[in-house]
Amino acid sequence: MMKLFIGNLSHETSEPELHDMLSSYEPILDITRPEDRETGRPRGFAFVTFGTREMGEKAMEELDGSKLAGRELRVNEAEDRRPGIHPAERPRRVSLAVEIDKRPDDRPIGLDGKRVRYKSI
Repeated sequence: MMKLFIGNLSHETSEPELHDMLSSYEPILDITRPEDRETGRPRGFAFVTFGTREMGEKAMEELDGSKLAGRELRVNEAEDRRPGIHPAERPRRVSLAVEIDKRPDDRPIGLDGKRVRYKSI
């Protein structure tokens, strides 16, 4: 079994078109076209799982650099996701505010014991 990454796909390329292009490299176990969360459109790449490593390597060799819908495809072996921290679990960034030009409060003290408030003109 081998999984390939196929990049630089046109957003208009459908899964059946992709399957037709790959039909000579059967058996194909799975084709996944991730979609953009906001727009729901395909993201421009696909993951294809082949039944045998030989067919996957043959497809990678023959399809890398080929054209589909006027776009030059990039075909590589898919890599596993890198281990890391899920974005929701990342620590929040803390801003270290630096006090710049902090002036002393030199207003006079009034009869009530509070600083006199100046009124603008």
